[in-house]
Amino acid sequence: MRALDEVLKLDAESGLYPTMIYNTKQELSFGNSEISIGAMGDSFYEYLLKVWLQGGKREMKYRRMYDKSINGILDKLIHMSRPNYLTYVAELKSGSVIHKMDHLSCFLGGNLALGAYTHPDGLDSLIAQRQLRTGKQLAYTCYQMYARSKSGLAPEYVKFGSAKDDFVKGHASYYILRPETSETFFILYHLTKDPVYREWGWEIFQAIEEHCKTDAGYAAIRDVDTMKQDNRMESFFLAETLKYLYLLQDDTAEIDLLNTHVFNTEAHPLRLLSLAPESS
Repeated sequence: MRALDEVLKLDAESGLYPTMIYNTKQELSFGNSEISIGAMGDSFYEYLLKVWLQGGKREMKYRRMYDKSINGILDKLIHMSRPNYLTYVAELKSGSVIHKMDHLSCFLGGNLALGAYTHPDGLDSLIAQRQLRTGKQLAYTCYQMYARSKSGLAPEYVKFGSAKDDFVKGHASYYILRPETSETFFILYHLTKDPVYREWGWEIFQAIEEHCKTDAGYAAIRDVDTMKQDNRMESFFLAETLKYLYLLQDDTAEIDLLNTHVFNTEAHPLRLLSLAPESS
């Protein structure tokens, strides 16, 4: 917590922090000018909310910083594609917008929904409704990243700005069994009970079963359109992806994201501190 508090002392414009911070001197300083909600930056924004939630919503400085950061994301990084107006979250590099979206960024849809449902001003407030609406829109875009490939699996990132299509797959066209989209579907279904998130999650699971399953486990895919398997399986597939896909369909799990549990960034369900058993 001390490390997070020190980072928050830095004056980040619009609450958007660069992906690198120098800690080699007496005081922290920004290490670059790259803003990303995907690789290198995602968990920071996730934990601003979840630290506040796990602590029983007492340390309001984290919630205020979360809302400041989310407002910065919504104002500066959220864009819409053409021709079908898909909502996506872009990146910034030296002030210039980079119109690409990582699969890693797909966690944001669920995080925005969780932040909306726990907003201090209530779910019906304008700011909470804006967060929830954007979270649902991002979830749909992430679903499209899967649905529009030949395999039904999403590439590592997509690029927006094509003249004909909303997005095209980037040079990293592989699928390494990432969990972020399934995570967002789980959170949104848990909060809204909209069955569409279960349907989307089931489609992803079926595509994984068809193209990734091997005799020894589940393989990454080198290209989501050629569907050639790679000889590796990331540990987060078991720890996160399958867990979220299972919980998405399960009605018996004693998980309550609003009252008892917080998932950390590696999908471990942690009890709120007030509910944690006392150590002996």
